[in-house]
Amino acid sequence: MASELVRFNEETKGFEVSSQAVNVLRSLTGPICVVAVCGRARQGKSFLLNQLLARLQGPVTGPQPTASRRFAVGSTVKPCTKGLWLWSRPIPRRLPNGQTCHV
Repeated sequence: MASELVRFNEETKGFEVSSQAVNVLRSLTGPICVVAVCGRARQGKSFLLNQLLARLQGPVTGPQPTASRRFAVGSTVKPCTKGLWLWSRPIPRRLPNGQTCHV
């Protein structure tokens, strides 16, 4: 599931960090491999991350709607994801040197 890490608060005009996402990061042991995608609104960043997740984890299965289990995408001009997001279930991968990291 995608979790918001940092969001902009319109009222205070400041950034807020999600304690839930921080707890996910704190629970990890060992190296973290970061995949960063940035760009203008409505350019396919969430779609690209969903494609990467499908390669790393396999296709979405189960009773929940797809949108609740991956990065939200939409067909309107209104952005679905703002701020900084992370995948809340890290995916262990083996590096070429044999060490395990969390993607």
